[in-house]
Amino acid sequence: MDNTNLADRKVPVASHLDDLHVIIRRTAFVFLIALGISTIWIETILIEWALSQSPSGALSVYGPYDWIEMRFAAVIIIASVISLPFFSLDLRFFASSGLLPAEKRWLDSYLIVNAIFVPIILYWVWFIMVPNYIEAGLQIDSIYGVTPRYDASEIFALASGLSWILILSFTSTLFLSLSRLFGLVEEGRSRFRNRALAIVGGLLILTLPEVFEGLRILIAILVMISTEAISRTAPDGPLGSRNPVFQQVIDRDGRGQRISLVDCSCEGACPSFNRDWLGQEIAVLQPRALCLDTNEQIALIELMRRNGVNRLTITGCNGNPLPSKVRTFLDSNNTQLDGLNWLDEPNSGEDAWRRQSLQFYSADYRKLP
Repeated sequence: MDNTNLADRKVPVASHLDDLHVIIRRTAFVFLIALGISTIWIETILIEWALSQSPSGALSVYGPYDWIEMRFAAVIIIASVISLPFFSLDLRFFASSGLLPAEKRWLDSYLIVNAIFVPIILYWVWFIMVPNYIEAGLQIDSIYGVTPRYDASEIFALASGLSWILILSFTSTLFLSLSRLFGLVEEGRSRFRNRALAIVGGLLILTLPEVFEGLRILIAILVMISTEAISRTAPDGPLGSRNPVFQQVIDRDGRGQRISLVDCSCEGACPSFNRDWLGQEIAVLQPRALCLDTNEQIALIELMRRNGVNRLTITGCNGNPLPSKVRTFLDSNNTQLDGLNWLDEPNSGEDAWRRQSLQFYSADYRKLP
């Protein structure tokens, strides 16, 4: 969303889906190219890696198919690591047009931090943790006169499993965070979140190597908890709920209406209310200072246009403090703008008075049968 444009160009959902399809195809193309390139050099890479981990030759491959399995897993991991930056950038450009400045900064910060730390952690796993693990094994299990040998496929499975956990954690957190920013995961829409977390946990349980046997469920739970915790750091919507449900009601004249009540705090000057006081389901928006915050004005216009709201009521005032551009937009969409003028009422500090005011307001409407 551009702050200079209070009414973004309306784009059909099919167009967004086409853009997303292009991103998926482009990522798949990059992944296939990375697969082909890594396949050519994978044997040399694995041999050099094994020698760098154990110059004394303590690593051996025992199973007849272990070497093939190691090559296959290594190719997938390398291709995934190469594809992730392209996928992240494409997804960033795709999402930027629908995000506010604070949301863009959060997303950029998340991608930059991961662009720095994911390679560092992968390097630590493959070139620091594994050699130390082998060295510790040599010291603990050393027997005089016996040359120790360790299964390279098991060591590789440990490192590749940790890499897979990191890759899946990054992508699932990015996906769930964008879902929150777009309002797909909110109160009343938790099923989408539960399914996303269930898919992540299921993939980990089903795809982690055998070396993680007994720890798969625990790892899956920890990844789901961390994914949920990080995604919750995404900025809240400027009006509270990003996608409030606008119920259609009937006014006293029998006309169908979509109404919304703006619980604006007016920089803390206006008291709030309990939604239960309304007596029916009315969409409530909760800005901090609608007449001063441009982002809140942009979000308001988007909601009004997308949901076809007929009446907008502000609790603290009568709507006149709103910028003229916003009022002009509401007029062009035939949206009635009014208010309850609580800031001008000396009794507005009393809960009982505010509750009665809301009951008078909601009594003008009834639900559709």
